[in-house]
Amino acid sequence: MATTGNLSSADDAAFGSTGRPEPASLGEAPPLPRAYARSLRPLGVRIRESGERFTCRIEWIPSGLSRLVQAPGIEGAETVVGLDRESWEGIGRDLESAAGLIYGGRIESLRGDLMHFVHWEPALRWVFTGRPVYDPESIDLRDRDGDPLDPARGFRPDDDREEMAHFLRTTGYLWIRGMLSPAEVAELREAAERLRAAAREGDQESWWGRRADGESVLCRVLRAGKEPAMRALHSDPRLRGLAELCDVPMASSQDAEAKDGVTLLWKQPGVTEGLGDLPWHRDCGMGGHASMCPTAVLSVFLGPNSSEAGELRFLPGSWTTSLPFAEADDPRAPEGIAPAARPGDVTFHYGDVMHAAPPPTSEQGPHRSCILLSFARSDGGHHRGGRHYNDVLLGSEDGQVSNLTKIAGKG
Repeated sequence: MATTGNLSSADDAAFGSTGRPEPASLGEAPPLPRAYARSLRPLGVRIRESGERFTCRIEWIPSGLSRLVQAPGIEGAETVVGLDRESWEGIGRDLESAAGLIYGGRIESLRGDLMHFVHWEPALRWVFTGRPVYDPESIDLRDRDGDPLDPARGFRPDDDREEMAHFLRTTGYLWIRGMLSPAEVAELREAAERLRAAAREGDQESWWGRRADGESVLCRVLRAGKEPAMRALHSDPRLRGLAELCDVPMASSQDAEAKDGVTLLWKQPGVTEGLGDLPWHRDCGMGGHASMCPTAVLSVFLGPNSSEAGELRFLPGSWTTSLPFAEADDPRAPEGIAPAARPGDVTFHYGDVMHAAPPPTSEQGPHRSCILLSFARSDGGHHRGGRHYNDVLLGSEDGQVSNLTKIAGKG
């Protein structure tokens, strides 16, 4: 089956006569995966300022082709959302995201479920930007010799850099064994414990989760660069050398005063509320893809990466695509690859590669803990002048960050 992503011209006015996002030319883009296209139910949109209403839907034509079309009115739409023109145009320009609008309270459900709008986002990115939707049948991972590539491969720090760069370019991530010594890991663990002891719920510098019995548990410290040992990692030539493998020049995103650019996370078992566990996502999932990507994250492992410990999983070859929302432990979701990392190992991944953090399968530790260093292209930034797109997740007095599905249910 082939598809075309051209929007119907039936209601161009719904996007505004000036400055509206234009559909991309999709002549060379892969079609929407058939199962995903068939799952898209009509989506109605109401622009707040003007009251304009239109519906996006998939149209199947007799030849077997399909296309995404737009028509006036919302009568036949299962889900109808209301948002301002700037936000809708931001979706079209890949500056805003469905999740970012929901967490920021900038979109409302006029009918149906806001998660349907989230489900539509990959199709909207496809039609406006030409970005394909992830299809495992179209992913062909090859090494530099053209042979099948092992997506679970781990490198050593002194391995061939061209080979590492090709692996990163192909899969979207790298795993490097034994980058830090046991003594360095011990020093970083001591610093981590000081940060853990200093964190307070609602301090706007940490994320917290809650277990079924109501106990609050610390999941992340966002400004771990307050600790000199962690701040110094950004200037470590071994780690900075990984950022130099990217095809686009990447710089540390650390702010020397705010101690940004270094995050510390702990996986906690039994978390039922908050963002202790993460669905399949991209790091620009709160918005800003067109204004800041590519970005990259380097993870320094202080604990093991295993299913028992609460692993980090990557979806090989996904970093140039989109993926519909899926919980990490949903049996219908992709499985991905979990590098068998140990303390002292590091991973380096593009922010756009789909990755997930399912809950630990064991109550017993040690559970995964990681230091995250962020990198970004030098000319990137927040298109509205904000500090960070993820700041939309902060604000709760108890430091809890609710699951997207919970927030969407309030919309």
